[in-house]
Amino acid sequence: MENSFEMATDCKPEQVGCPTMGYQDVTVCVPVTIKAFGEVGNAKTKCLGKAVILSGCDACMDSSGDVCKFAVSQKLRIEVPIVFGARAEAGEAIIDCDCAEIGNDCEWHNE
Repeated sequence: MENSFEMATDCKPEQVGCPTMGYQDVTVCVPVTIKAFGEVGNAKTKCLGKAVILSGCDACMDSSGDVCKFAVSQKLRIEVPIVFGARAEAGEAIIDCDCAEIGNDCEWHNE
């Protein structure tokens, strides 16, 4: 069976056809990815107390007759600024086409 269309009788006779509007319902999908981050800024150092000097006379230091050895230690407080957060990144949009519909000012009849 073949589909044929004819104009409704309420269309003006001088018109070649009836104006129509096509509609397309779509669903658009955009994938979103959340990525966490932690960014470290410049560290600041603060000395806590005085430096401690360990001489070569300490039993833990290896000393010999031709060199002098010593160690210096310092307690520090390191301030490290860190920013935590997340960024949203959108992927490429995807479209899902639903069935097309025809909207008419004049009704079409299917015979």
